[in-house]
Amino acid sequence: MEHYKHDVIVIGAGPVGSYTAFLLARKGINVGLFEKNDTIGENVNCSGIISKECYDRFNLPEKSIIRPINKIKAYSPSGNYIQYNSEYPLAYIVDRTYFDKEINKKALNSGVIAYLGCKVKYIENTRNSFRIKIVSKNHEEEFKAKAGIIATGFEFNNLFHNSKKIVDFLFGVQTEADFEESDNVEVFFGKNIAPGSFSWVIPSVKGYAKIGMLVKSKPVDCLKNFMNSDLISKRVKSWDGVMKCSPVPIKPIQKTYYERTLIVGEAAGQVKATTGGGIYFGLLCAEIAAQTVINSFKNNNFTEEYLKIYEHKWKEILSTELKAGLVLRNIFSKFSDKQIDKLLDLAKRDGIMPIIKNAGFDWHKDIIYYLINHLMPKNIFKGL
Repeated sequence: MEHYKHDVIVIGAGPVGSYTAFLLARKGINVGLFEKNDTIGENVNCSGIISKECYDRFNLPEKSIIRPINKIKAYSPSGNYIQYNSEYPLAYIVDRTYFDKEINKKALNSGVIAYLGCKVKYIENTRNSFRIKIVSKNHEEEFKAKAGIIATGFEFNNLFHNSKKIVDFLFGVQTEADFEESDNVEVFFGKNIAPGSFSWVIPSVKGYAKIGMLVKSKPVDCLKNFMNSDLISKRVKSWDGVMKCSPVPIKPIQKTYYERTLIVGEAAGQVKATTGGGIYFGLLCAEIAAQTVINSFKNNNFTEEYLKIYEHKWKEILSTELKAGLVLRNIFSKFSDKQIDKLLDLAKRDGIMPIIKNAGFDWHKDIIYYLINHLMPKNIFKGL
């Protein structure tokens, strides 16, 4: 007879993993949560922007908020810009370490057992159990459970050999600098800045800003060039040169369910291709994953056939949104600087700004298809 130390194993104690574990534990399920880092929120590489809608929807920790975002300024390659102002906060800039710790604390208070500093070496799912082998301070140990949820982020690629790997990704690279005080989130476009994508300056704690970009290749070189460019170099008071870089998936993996196994969040590619943001969509999918597993326990059914309802449900909510983002990214990646200039110019004077202002911070599908259909007749895509 199989002996299970936990009913469910969750791998990855970021916001999505901890929230999934919390949802399961509050229903009386025994959850073991495994995290490779020694402390929660360690070495996080994130812009720290989370929408107000996400905060309201999931009752997220308000004490983690550094400041609200009411203004966004987007610059074209020629220096032209559009300004987006909102009377109410669109999103919040958060302290991700504190944010992650608070969500994890909810999980622990609900009965989750956390294993920190435990690197998962391999995952095996069988008809009888979900098994992992972990390494912790030169100590190896195996754990098994009735089900497992993978919420590791991109490193999932090297852990679960049953699945197709994440192949569509960009590099997110970011640094923090002593910077001229501003209340604008600034976004910069152009082939010489972030080829095929964009860079950002995000005000953080007073006197500091997070500066980064999403790019396909040479992320460190691209960020160094941006830091030294005329666009922002005179506003940088000091900078220690430390950068964090990590791959960001921009397309869902082919399959997010297997025997006794679900894959959630960034590991599943449940990320906006437009911005690389994944917390909101990851939390939505965590709810679906948790409910699917809860139902599995009620029915004592952990088969692949039973668990596929998870993928059906999350795709019902997010599939068209993710596809629209990918369409826009694929088009935009081919834009010349001249086409980007023309796009921002049209956005300023052609009645598009009111449409943008009515679009949600997280939900881009409608505005993406509006822009494509509106701009096609104006030959902005000519030459692509």
